[in-house]
Amino acid sequence: MVDPPTRPSLIRTASESWATASAGGRDRHAGTPRGALAPGGASNPKPGIIPATLTFAWSRPVATLYLVAEQDVCLPLAGMYELFDRTPGSKEMVILRRADHLHFVDQVEQAHERMRATALPPEASWINREMRPIADLCSGDEAHRFIRGLTAAHFDAVFKAEPEAQRVLGEDLPRALAANSIDAYQRRYQSTRSPSSGSPE
Repeated sequence: MVDPPTRPSLIRTASESWATASAGGRDRHAGTPRGALAPGGASNPKPGIIPATLTFAWSRPVATLYLVAEQDVCLPLAGMYELFDRTPGSKEMVILRRADHLHFVDQVEQAHERMRATALPPEASWINREMRPIADLCSGDEAHRFIRGLTAAHFDAVFKAEPEAQRVLGEDLPRALAANSIDAYQRRYQSTRSPSSGSPE
């Protein structure tokens, strides 16, 4: 992979590692597209979740896209909003409705139900008790379309400066999501430092 010197970029999913986002402050390859699947980052993690708070002490601006599960039991939206609000530079967040933590892995349905049936350590035993049956959530296929499409759009918008990709992540996002049967919404960050959500309340 090539590290574009002027347009560093990160993809963060709700189930992505502390290391990925923290790399922006210490890794000369922070601009290289990367991602991982492990929890971490918010300042007040739930019991059993890695207590690794991000400082966002990045050495240069990083265009960041958060892909978030609306019903993530392990990493609730409140923590994702905190990270998003603290993230410096250009940033976007898109939230997938009816999605949980394991909608960001392969074989979503099997992984989700396997986790629900797993005997976790006492400090994390609340996790599978709070997880809803996969039948109540969105499909793995929808989640993968969400991840693939928005990741590609983000890279094209940042690295190639493609106007169409930039529109998809901007005013055209609701149309693009609907055209691909993806039930998601965008959270934007305003210059007033007051975040807004595209989700109907």
